[in-house]
Amino acid sequence: MNAENKMHGNNIRRKKCLLLLPRPVFPLVCGYALKNYNLIRILASRYELHLVILSDRRLEAEERRYYEDLGVSVQVHRIPKWRSYLQALRGLFSTRPLQVCYYYDRGLQKKLCPLLQECDVLIAALVRTCEYLKPAETMPGKTIVFDMVDSIALNYMRSREKTESLFWKVLYGVEGGRLLRYERCCVENSSVTYLFNPQEQKYWKGFGRVERLPHGVNEMLFHYEKQDPKWKDAVVFIGKMDYQPNVDAAVWYMQKVHPMIAKEIPLVIVGAYPSEKVLSCARELPNVTVTGFVEDPYLYVNSAMAVVAPMQTGGGIQNKVLEGMALGKINILSSLAAKPIAGAKDGEHFLVADTPEEYVRLIREIAAKPEKYAAIGERARVLIEERYSWKRYGEMYLAGIEGNEK
Repeated sequence: MNAENKMHGNNIRRKKCLLLLPRPVFPLVCGYALKNYNLIRILASRYELHLVILSDRRLEAEERRYYEDLGVSVQVHRIPKWRSYLQALRGLFSTRPLQVCYYYDRGLQKKLCPLLQECDVLIAALVRTCEYLKPAETMPGKTIVFDMVDSIALNYMRSREKTESLFWKVLYGVEGGRLLRYERCCVENSSVTYLFNPQEQKYWKGFGRVERLPHGVNEMLFHYEKQDPKWKDAVVFIGKMDYQPNVDAAVWYMQKVHPMIAKEIPLVIVGAYPSEKVLSCARELPNVTVTGFVEDPYLYVNSAMAVVAPMQTGGGIQNKVLEGMALGKINILSSLAAKPIAGAKDGEHFLVADTPEEYVRLIREIAAKPEKYAAIGERARVLIEERYSWKRYGEMYLAGIEGNEK
């Protein structure tokens, strides 16, 4: 406990912390879910944690039990989809980013007033919840944390040129400038900002206190041994398959790379909620399996010959890459997916490919001489174990908050 915590007899008052999440954590099928699942556990170990979740549905029983077991106070504010869409439409006539408008609700803002007054530490998860902490910027003694994770503004600027989806190209164009101004304001008015990508930290650190915070992986992956021989010659792509950057990556690989090696190398796309675009593309090609949700996605990853993350859009850390490396697999990444992983090098911890021809060459070489590349997977596992554990993440997160309080 911090020295400044007040003493009441033999009791120490735990500081109060408010965490705002733009959507539920469960099911644990994406990086957002895994990161916040662990963050809640970390914060609950140190603070009296009050969790506010924006949602259009009730929480699953499993998620509620998780919070109850940790002693976390949780409030779900349900915003109907129609209202969110209406707010985003109105946002076209404002200067705020559309996604900030989509997640903002005046009714919730009023309900939050007492918590903003009572809590010592106020955390906005992603740019989408920052608006709710604006009233606290003038309150004395508050530690305001912008849990940025990735700079969506910088990602949109890159993604606008890469995506083949007209919808997303237009959205990236409209939102990019708005987000750049808004994110700067959030960084300037926060006590500390956390993000993953070292290049993005370099960009934003001139506007406020910005700390690079590596995400973690489930430590059980370092000792995971299950395999299915059915997939030993396959290439695997893993991710939540309605997330647009994952859709872009999977479709790019299916259209550009897979046709050249389809007869030799099976492709397995593992992840919940596959979009119709992914499914229709897979139906047109031979030797492609789309699993949808599976209880144990790591079985496919650990069984495969190689794991690919040919990200064309998006940015920041890809949890699927960290997990593939933690399993000691040979990972073939685009430069965009590889760049945020500090300490890792092409040819030592993973292989970088940006053209279809590079992917085909590397995959064929791995298939022909797997022993030549085995050491890459082993070095990757060691790197992730040393630098990317949730324990290390928690220590750095709390140190960043408490460093501001001193």
